[in-house]
Amino acid sequence: MDYQQSLAFMQDLCKFGVNPGLQRIRELLRRLGDPQESIGHYLHVGGTNGKGSTAAYCESVLRASGRRTGFFSSPHLICHRERYRLDGRWLSEQDFAASISEIAPHITAMVAEGWESPTEFELATACALLSFARAKVDWAVLEVGMGGSIDSTNIIDGDIVIMTNVALDHCRYLGNTVPEIAQVKAGIIKKGSQVVCGVSGEGEEAVRRAAAACRAPVYWLGRDIAVEQVRSDSLGSRFHWRMGEDRLEDLAISMPGLYQVDNAALAAAACRLAGCGSRAIRQGLQSAKWPGRLEIAGQRPLIVLDGAHNPHGMAALTASLQALWPDRRKIALVGMLDDKDRQAALALLAPLLGGAVVTPPPMTQRSEDWRATARYLSGLGVPVLAMEDNRRALQAALAWTEPEDMLLVTGSLYLLGEIRRWLPVKTDKEENVCPIG
Repeated sequence: MDYQQSLAFMQDLCKFGVNPGLQRIRELLRRLGDPQESIGHYLHVGGTNGKGSTAAYCESVLRASGRRTGFFSSPHLICHRERYRLDGRWLSEQDFAASISEIAPHITAMVAEGWESPTEFELATACALLSFARAKVDWAVLEVGMGGSIDSTNIIDGDIVIMTNVALDHCRYLGNTVPEIAQVKAGIIKKGSQVVCGVSGEGEEAVRRAAAACRAPVYWLGRDIAVEQVRSDSLGSRFHWRMGEDRLEDLAISMPGLYQVDNAALAAAACRLAGCGSRAIRQGLQSAKWPGRLEIAGQRPLIVLDGAHNPHGMAALTASLQALWPDRRKIALVGMLDDKDRQAALALLAPLLGGAVVTPPPMTQRSEDWRATARYLSGLGVPVLAMEDNRRALQAALAWTEPEDMLLVTGSLYLLGEIRRWLPVKTDKEENVCPIG
């Protein structure tokens, strides 16, 4: 198969939706010779929000320390190959096609033998692990897709596990309370893991129990790991970091957002446990980038992209907006999926808005009731336009926004990826790829 055929094969598996469990990915990898077992070390990043940013910090630091890295994340913004990175670069079209071409016959054989078909995400996980094994990476950084114990990335045992936080999201699959969700997410903790944890409140006890059952040491943010003298602006943050007696002063990160300090602190702790030196931590944190999280995409008007899609994420976003741009009038371009707690999230955002344009994320099976977002915002007193065409919605939002205002594009990452294509945002070029060999 060539690249387009491989991508079509993967997209066809989307029809199987979300189907939690490890039995299919375990069998698929067995047929491939268990490539995951030849990868040197794993850093597994789970939680509700901040997983992608935290994983990006970790990969950047590990790479700065001289390790060869593999990085698997989801979803993507522009191109599917963003999900698979070798030494910070996208997997090439040729290498992606080679991996899918090797995996596809095994999926066909499994179905013929009576197995349930692996899902699109399980194929993506297998593609990442096969590609990283071929490339002989030293460390593979895997972002959990959903949950933890039932997520296909949980086929590996993380040398180091990061739990960012736990909040209500994906309740249909994970549970209806924070403790229930935390128990599922803590399933990535294994015997032999070292755990770096930002979870607090209701979810904390579930993490403690899971770690104790595995005799895994836990380093807690706010207790074992501390951040001090934080200074933040629209260009990023500086802070002092401490873990026990280990201290690094005046660390800098270039991702804006108050919440990024905690993500960076967790990553610094994890990378210290992985043996990274101070220089690599300092360099890797500062150079790390992760698009779609308080990403500045224009100046007049100020255009900010942030994929806050649940109440916990929206609370973090609104806190940063109020701290960094308190005096800017804000117009929002919003698109949220049907299965998110839109009412609670929008109740946090609405007081900041001078108007909103609502449009559906370009993923119709999960955004059929997209106009409900407009009804919620209107009910909260926000002037609203509803436009089904994404590009026309962007044009309307820009027309509504004065040069000194802010246009906030928020909600689903699928919407951000679509809108980002029409904005002058720097992104990875097609040639920015890393061959496996």
